[in-house]
This record gives sequence, structure tokens and C-alpha cells, in this order.
Amino acid sequence: MREALRAYRMTMAIGFRAAPWRATFQLVTGVVMALVPVVLAYGAKLVVDAALGRDLGLGLWAAGLLAGVVAVSLVNVFYYCDCVFGVIERAQAYAERRLMVLLGGVDGLAHHERPEYLDQVQRIREESRSLGTMVNATAGMGRSLVSLAATGVLLGRVHPALLALPLVSVVSIVIGRRARDLDVAAQEVTTEPERLRRHLFDVGTSASAGKELRVFGLTGELRARHNEVAGRVVAERNRATWRGAVLGAVDALVVAAAYVAAIAFVLVLAVRGQAGPGDVVLAIGLAAQLTWIVSTAVAYGTSLMHVLKLGRRLLWLEDYAEAEAYVPAHPAPVPDRLREGIEVRDVSFGYPDTGGKVLDRLSLRLPAGKVVALVGENGAGKTTLVKMLCDFYRPDAGQILVDGTPLADFTVEEWRSRLSAAFQDHVPFEFTAREAVGVADLRRVDDDAAVLAGLERAGASGVLTALPNGLDTQLGKSWDGGVDLSGGQWQRLALGRGLMRTDPLLVVFDEPTAALDPQTEHAMFERFAAAARSGARQGTVTLLVSHRFSTVRMADLIVVLSRGRVLEQGSHAELMEHGGLYAELYDLQSRAYR
Repeated sequence: MREALRAYRMTMAIGFRAAPWRATFQLVTGVVMALVPVVLAYGAKLVVDAALGRDLGLGLWAAGLLAGVVAVSLVNVFYYCDCVFGVIERAQAYAERRLMVLLGGVDGLAHHERPEYLDQVQRIREESRSLGTMVNATAGMGRSLVSLAATGVLLGRVHPALLALPLVSVVSIVIGRRARDLDVAAQEVTTEPERLRRHLFDVGTSASAGKELRVFGLTGELRARHNEVAGRVVAERNRATWRGAVLGAVDALVVAAAYVAAIAFVLVLAVRGQAGPGDVVLAIGLAAQLTWIVSTAVAYGTSLMHVLKLGRRLLWLEDYAEAEAYVPAHPAPVPDRLREGIEVRDVSFGYPDTGGKVLDRLSLRLPAGKVVALVGENGAGKTTLVKMLCDFYRPDAGQILVDGTPLADFTVEEWRSRLSAAFQDHVPFEFTAREAVGVADLRRVDDDAAVLAGLERAGASGVLTALPNGLDTQLGKSWDGGVDLSGGQWQRLALGRGLMRTDPLLVVFDEPTAALDPQTEHAMFERFAAAARSGARQGTVTLLVSHRFSTVRMADLIVVLSRGRVLEQGSHAELMEHGGLYAELYDLQSRAYR
């Protein structure tokens, strides 16, 4: 219950923070809207009583009441609808911004890489727009409850036994909730198959996959797999829908039976002289409205429960983000420059649920002002070590020291503000070319000289010559006037981002040129090394990660990783003289490229 209340407060807060005045006015106008049908039914009773009793004064008063209520209703509905759409639009935008902060701002990366977290994140992302509808669901439930209460008061005045009629709504609400629970359960059971279905659709319709789909004739296979997975998803969700439909039919029968019984009871009272004609009209009108009130209550109630369920997931994400926050007890300042370097001391790490260690008591020193290359076969631990150095994960054992200070003692924001990086899975930012590079240093995102300098250091200035408006060119064909880039061009812009910052303590290049040919990659790495040595005065450590041994020979230190440990390290000449794995693989690759 406590968690449900937390989820309710949080989802309501989304609407009130996004549009406080509209959210408040929606609740108020909702109450007015709820009273209108009840007052109209009571006005009709007064008109009948006045006509039969030949009471002109009562008749005029009743007519005036009806006219006034109709006028108020017309104005009220206009403002209510304006508030509904205004709150929902603003709340949905607010909820999306909040999700961007939570999903993109969590210090670690586990929620992007662990399957059990991915399922939770997928559910939140699928229905993120519903997070902004709690105010509407609450207003709808409030309207229904006010209508039920007012209806109960008037029916009770006719005869206390008629108070049983509004109680039928409890049965409808319970049935509606059960139907919604079935639907939510089906959604959860099919989360992973639904992710697979979307993945197959994305692959089958994306331009980047088009060539391989055609060469390997995969379209039919993907379509068949998509059909099979979609069939499972639809079948499971259809079962829940049909069960809900059966429950809905039972609900309709109960409500219809209660309606008929109430009308029959009032007619009996009228025949016995215990109720007047106006009471009969009132009871018929209220009973007819009750069906609509109950159906509305069920619809909004199930909507509220649905949003509440989603709110619990958002609470999970909020709690996860808080738990994963790397907050040092006594924050230490990040040094202005490196004097000793970065030491990896007895670090062990394994991804949860994998059952093994990716890094196993790894010890390594990255000297200040030097270019260090990490090489090794797939699974050796290179990228995992990079993630550790970027503080995306914390070691299970051991520690990383920066000039003797534990990395965990720095705030994440300060440490990452002194990093720069380019990754193999770089992001194609569909901004202007200027922004696509300049986002690496937001303080200078509009500084053309700084952007051009970053591109020059990366050897990527040539990309601009192919752009019709230079730095002002909109990237991405999905935008008006946008220009599509080749994979190599996107890669070069990513390298420009990686060299945009001028004062990093650590620069990481994690196979950012893997798609390039060895000669081009070697030339790129030569540029990286030159740029790194120009920053040696501040002790910048430049870390190059590559599968290609021949392209990193210019590094000051080459580290060979194997099974999460340092197998050997030294300069190119030292390692070749040693005759170990590096020398063996270097010779193998060299012969392959001759």
C-alpha cells in the first residue's frame, strides 16, 4: 500500500508540476461536470411535479434551474476539455524529460545491458506517455464518485432501498480491475517477445540492414520469425482481452438486472401511492445515468490502476537510479593535471548473472603523459577496463587510483568532465554538423574555431567539404534539408568529438576506427598519438584499444590482455624481442596484410 501511495503521489505530481493551474482547474470543473446530470434529473422531477400539481411558480423555478445548469454545463465542458488536453500534453512532455534524465543520467550502465533491467526499461519506454494521464484518471474517478454520491442522495430520498443501486458500481469496479490485471499480466509476460518483435521489425525495415538482407536473402526468414513472435504476443494478449470481455459481459448483465429491478421497484411504490410521478421520472433518469456513471468509473478506475502500475515501475527506476548513484562520502578534487598517472590495482569484475570474471585481479599502470595501447583477443577485457576507467561500472574488488587518489573518491560529474572518448558504437547525432561535434564540450558548442580544431586534430576536416552548408548543415535525411552521411563520415565526426576537449586527463579511443582499413586506421592512430603528446604537459593519458596489433606500434606502452589479466606489456620493440603472444599475433597479422 505504501508503494502504491508513493506511485500515486509521484504520477499526480507529474501533472501538477507540468501544468499546476490547469490540473487544479480540471479537478474543479470535473466536480461541476459530475453534478450536472444529477441536477438535470432532479429538475425534470420538479417540472413533472409542477405540471401535475399545476404549480406555476415551481414550474418556472425548475425551468430556470434547468436553463442555468445547461448554460453552466456548456461553458464548463469547454474549459474542462481545454484543461484535459493541456495537462496531458504538458505532463507527457514532462514525463519524457524525466525519463531522459533517469535513463540517460544514471551513473552506471547496468540498466542498458542487463536483460532483467532491460525488460523493466522496455515497459516504461513503451507506455511512457501514459505517465502523464494520472490527473485525468483521477479527475474522471472523482467525477464518477461525486455523481454516485449525489445519485445516492436523491435515490435515498425516494426510498432507502434504492441506495443499493449505486452499490452495484462496486461490482463493476472490481470486475474492471480484474480485467485490467489480466491485461497488465499479459503485457508483462510478453515483454521480452515484444522486444524481439520490435528488433526484427527494425532490422527488417532499416536502411543500414538493407544490403545484407538482400545479399543473404534474409527478408523471408526475418518475416517468418517476426510472424512467429508476433503470433505469440498477440495470442497471449488476445487471451487476456477475451477474458476481460467475458468479465465485461457479466458486469453488463449485473448492471442491467439492477436497473430493471430499480425501475420495477419505483413503479410498485407509485402504484401503492408511496411515490409520485416526479419520483418515477427521477428514478428512471438517475438509473439510466447510473449505467453511464458506472461504465465511466470502471474506465477511469482501470486507467488509474494502469497508470499506478506504470508509476510503480517508474518508482523502481527512481530507486534504482538513487541506489546506483556514485556518491563519495568525502569527495576529493580531481587534479588539474596528472603527475603520476592512473593505476589499476588488483581489479576484479564480472557482469551479474554471467558466472565468471571479465577482469581477474588485473593490475596495470597508465603513466601520465603517455600513449597506452590495449590489445588482445575478443573477450580479453579491453572494453570492460575502459568502462571501469570511465566509471560506468565499479570494481567488485580492487581499486583504480588517479595520482594516488581512489577514482571512487571523485564525483562522477567532475571526473567525466576531464575525460574524452570515441567509441566503436558511436552515436550519429542528427544535429547540425557544428553541434554534432561541439556537444563534446557544451561550453564551446557554438565556437566554430574550437569545433574546427577538434575536426582537424581528428583528421576529419574533409567531411565538411562534402556538406553543402559546412558546419551549418543539418545532418540526417529524416529532417528537411538534412544530409545523409556515410558510415565513415559519421565515424570521423565522432573522432572529432573525441578530440574536441583540450584539457582531458584521460582520452579513450575504444576501437573507433574498426570499420576503416588498416592503413587509414594506422594514420588515424598516428594523429591520436601526436595530439596526445601535445597534451603531455598536463599529463594526459591516451588509451588506444584495437584488435590490430600493427596499428598501435607507435604507442609508448602496449598492454596485452588475456582472460582479464595483463599477459605482457612494454614497447613494441620490447614485446617483439620478448617473443610472446604479442610478437606472435603481430607477425600473423602482418603476413595477412602483405
